[in-house]
Amino acid sequence: MRERNRRTTVLSVLVATLVVSAGCIGLSERSLPDGLAGYAGDPDNPYGDRNITVAVAATDSGRSFAPLVADAADYWETHGERYLNYSVNVTFVANESDPDIRVSFVPRIDRCGEVESAAGCSPEITSPSQTGETVGVRALDNLSANSTVRVLEHEFGHALGLGHGDPPRELMATHTTLTSLPKPNASERALAWNDSTLSVFVTDDVSTAEREGIGHALDYYDRGADGRVPENVSFRVVSDFENADVVIRSAERSPCGPDAGSCGSVFGSDSDGDGALETYTRLEIVYSGLDADAVGWHVARWLALGFGIENESAYPPVLRETTGHDERRGDWWR
Repeated sequence: MRERNRRTTVLSVLVATLVVSAGCIGLSERSLPDGLAGYAGDPDNPYGDRNITVAVAATDSGRSFAPLVADAADYWETHGERYLNYSVNVTFVANESDPDIRVSFVPRIDRCGEVESAAGCSPEITSPSQTGETVGVRALDNLSANSTVRVLEHEFGHALGLGHGDPPRELMATHTTLTSLPKPNASERALAWNDSTLSVFVTDDVSTAEREGIGHALDYYDRGADGRVPENVSFRVVSDFENADVVIRSAERSPCGPDAGSCGSVFGSDSDGDGALETYTRLEIVYSGLDADAVGWHVARWLALGFGIENESAYPPVLRETTGHDERRGDWWR
């Protein structure tokens, strides 16, 4: 049947790419502390010929970050001679002591240098004059274990004297792909979008009659779609394709596959890297070869996908695949 919907959903997975550090500048130059006055040690080692003490600040998150910090430190103990030209020996101490480096885990980093919303931050330590006080290293507290270690390795690189682009270049790059702790998928959320008001763009080739049907579909969801979406959901039609949350268009040749009159695709972010989207950033609906009075029903069917409805039993009864030919062209939205 030409009108039959395709059940295949296109998921475009965008793994979050976060700024690892912001090209953080070093601590302000100070006079050499007494302990380093007349320093004649390894000129490549700003900490002197001594163990580097590291403390991990306590957090309220309940996570144990110490093993992750140890993994990051171990990387530099193994690779220090190659990339830093000096040996790194780390000793972990209590947070209440006066360590060389203190690592803190925070819910957000509003600014690091000139960059906002970084995943980690550390000053770039290149001189003994910068190590008289504890060097602060920060990292987000909601990253996965692997990403946490990755960020810490990068930030320790700054704290040990490296800048962005220094070898190892992949590790010391300004950007990398990170994953967060597991998050609820979009289909598990009450609202799969970051905003309850969705902007809708309809292409110019959609006829007046078809637009009327699309309007009925939007009104149906605006009223709650028989309890399937939150009551605060609303829509506004926009003329800007680029910034639209929902894009609706007709096509002369169907991209939806054989015998499919319409199809829908959702796009969004998969910040925890599990292959499923946590939030949606766009829903695209395409139809082809439909009678004008059936377009509204098809659009409404795919709007359900945008609200995390994936199982047939979860659809409103009027939008299920069993809905008859005449019902789809009738006042189904009432």
